[in-house]
Amino acid sequence: MRRALVLAAVLTLALAHAASADEAGDDARLNARLAPDVAREVSALVREARTAGLPTDPLIARAFEGASRGADAAGIVAGVRRQATAQAAARGALGAGTQGDEIVAAASAVLAGVPADSLAHLRLARPGGNLVIPLVVLCDLVARGVPADTASVAVVTAARAGATDNALLRLRERIHTGIENGGAPGVTVNLVVRQWLQQSPGGSRHAEPGSEKKRSH
Repeated sequence: MRRALVLAAVLTLALAHAASADEAGDDARLNARLAPDVAREVSALVREARTAGLPTDPLIARAFEGASRGADAAGIVAGVRRQATAQAAARGALGAGTQGDEIVAAASAVLAGVPADSLAHLRLARPGGNLVIPLVVLCDLVARGVPADTASVAVVTAARAGATDNALLRLRERIHTGIENGGAPGVTVNLVVRQWLQQSPGGSRHAEPGSEKKRSH
């Protein structure tokens, strides 16, 4: 028992030292690029995120992005806070065991207007599987002009029907082509996913995007 307590104490000290080193490194990076008052505020947000177990590099990157664009102090801090809030919402929707890369991708979806419950539906559609590619595809569709709820339903429907990462990427390309050829974004998404469902093995057993929307939202 004594050995176990000593080992636990050593591990705790090691983790605390690593966290302190990370914090010191982040502070140095922020102080090197930002005005002192801005660096202090951003550093506080970064510490909160680290304590909550959320990725911190995206927050620092957001601060540097704001600075490079010439944003004022308030704008930089607001941008970092939005990123932190989106990451917290993403982790809350996807679950406590969500990987850091999934949190970052899901935060991008939240910032793009994707509802948190859509993220939860996506997790249920692919339990135990990594969601980075589905989330990247989702964000990309929204960036192409597809309404966030329509894009969410399409990706969740495909994932529930067993679409692999490669299949989702191919669907994205087909949707891009349809939009570039003059198709309305929302209509094109539904058409492409419906065709894929009809062609994929067992596709007829899965709901089409339109009917999925009624159940998911």
